[in-house]
Amino acid sequence: MLTRLVEIVVWGAALTGLTVVFISSVSPVELLVAVLAASGGAVAARRMRLAAHVRVGGGRGAVRALLALPGSVVRGLAVLTAAMAPGHGDGRVRRIRLRPGAGAGWAGTLLAASPDTCVIDVPRDDEVVVHALRPTPGPVEEAVARTDGAR
Repeated sequence: MLTRLVEIVVWGAALTGLTVVFISSVSPVELLVAVLAASGGAVAARRMRLAAHVRVGGGRGAVRALLALPGSVVRGLAVLTAAMAPGHGDGRVRRIRLRPGAGAGWAGTLLAASPDTCVIDVPRDDEVVVHALRPTPGPVEEAVARTDGAR
């Protein structure tokens, strides 16, 4: 019961926050409408997840990856800027095997948030394929990749 309530509250908060960001200046009436609409959307999202038999999980390494994200974005922007200069080398396609317990969905999203990295495929639940402009793994990639050397 508690997990059901927490899931609905998290969905509702995310949807309300998204609505407020899109509206920009929010009056009390608009906020009320946003909360009511988000509540309905939260219940629907939970029911859709249950109907699709999707289980919540795979968050191992998420905190470390989130903490590495701002530095990775700044570094990626610098790499992307340098890549625009004449004579810069090509990017590389890499397969990244994810550490056990890491979800390909959130890991791919965080990897793609860096301006110099593009997730081009998710062939399996424990693997993503990226095109990166830098030859070495960035901090987010290090946070989500397996540490036993499997790539």
